[in-house]
Amino acid sequence: MEHALRTDGDARDGARYGAAVVAAMFATYLAVAFDFSAIVQAELYAGTITNDMPFVDVLQFLLVVVALTVALALLPTAATRRVGGITLSCVTLFLWATFGLLRGAGHLASLDPLWSVVLNQGFVALLAGVGGWVIARGRHPASWVVVAVALLPPLVGPRLVEANVTSGGYALAMQAMVIAGGSAAVWIAAAIDRWMRGRLSGRDAATRRR
Repeated sequence: MEHALRTDGDARDGARYGAAVVAAMFATYLAVAFDFSAIVQAELYAGTITNDMPFVDVLQFLLVVVALTVALALLPTAATRRVGGITLSCVTLFLWATFGLLRGAGHLASLDPLWSVVLNQGFVALLAGVGGWVIARGRHPASWVVVAVALLPPLVGPRLVEANVTSGGYALAMQAMVIAGGSAAVWIAAAIDRWMRGRLSGRDAATRRR
């Protein structure tokens, strides 16, 4: 009976983890695939026939937030870890939207190199997705180094522009970079976590033998 209950629990955890992976990949894809230029440049649409574009962007933005929140909430981990991951992801996304609006309104005119990184869509998608996932999974702090993958889009993007890559090619390259980079980062984080915990377990065992 106990074995059957354990098996059912493992099956449920596996299903939740699988659903979380799918939802996280979907949310990360939407975060980099949607065009949020209208919400940042909302004043350009005032009084025109397309003045509903900022509202469309708001709905798309909220869809990304909800999808990523659901993904992290589905993970079969401690509630405190899930709350921590969700908090990081939501704060990252809402700060990005806030700074984007301020930048679009001309209030953040200085420090262009900084804002070109901080407001890069791929950077934010990876920071929110990978950072939230690593925290929600309770990975070892040493594994948080994988969040540095978020720097790839703002570093590679300008090189693609300089190479005169078409807009379609640029979009596909960014989407592929975010999905592949994010997936690789979370697997590397898991490997680092196992390695660090294995070292700590071995050290504790050696200490007890003394």
